[in-house]
Amino acid sequence: MKKLDLRSYHTVIPYITEDPCGTVYPLSVAQMYQHGDIYTDGDSVLIWHQCGFAYIFGHPDHSFFDEIHDIMCADDLPRRFILFTADPDTERYFHGKQGIVTGQRYGYRYPSDISAPSFPLPDGYEIHEIDRDCIDRMQGRITPYFSWREPSEFLAKGKGFYVTYEDIPAAWAFSAAVADDEIDIGIETHTDHRHKGLALAAASHMIRYCMDMHKRPVWACDAANGASQALAEKLGFVRTGTYTTIRRC
Repeated sequence: MKKLDLRSYHTVIPYITEDPCGTVYPLSVAQMYQHGDIYTDGDSVLIWHQCGFAYIFGHPDHSFFDEIHDIMCADDLPRRFILFTADPDTERYFHGKQGIVTGQRYGYRYPSDISAPSFPLPDGYEIHEIDRDCIDRMQGRITPYFSWREPSEFLAKGKGFYVTYEDIPAAWAFSAAVADDEIDIGIETHTDHRHKGLALAAASHMIRYCMDMHKRPVWACDAANGASQALAEKLGFVRTGTYTTIRRC
């Protein structure tokens, strides 16, 4: 397979069909909202998002899987590589391979027939739009740096809201992936401020923003992350799929 030039990214959009893994991350790359790499052999496509999430579309054969396995296990990977799939053939190829581990993940969508919820903040907390000043003050793993190359790119193409306590970022929700029709919402709450409903308040602002932009809010989390599942359901998201994650140990 060959790596596509940026000018050819739009040519793979027809390959990206509805899938239990969701399409917002691969479309965010193909539609050039966010950075990523695209490979193809003419029959199949591999899309590897900036955050490390990877997706296969088309009709991959054994040699295509071999090349993906080589990428996944390379010593000089520029970023992580986590393959998402609900395809039995892909799962069979990687099952039992040395150095490979699998997991499960759940996908959610926000219903189009309900309005965005509203959650009040506790006393002393305030909510703001994410700006350049606050990004580097967010202490956590799921921040705009999770899926955007740099703050300027996020601020130009993404959106987010953060909750402060005494001017310190306490929780946030933002566009982890952006496509023409959908936005994936990423969230995190600082450990010192959990169990106060802050993530609900920030995420509800993101849901409202998505609706204002006429884009569907989507959500995904590890199957072992019960807290994220509960949060999604409390916000009104509905589970739409279960899929497999494949990565090296």
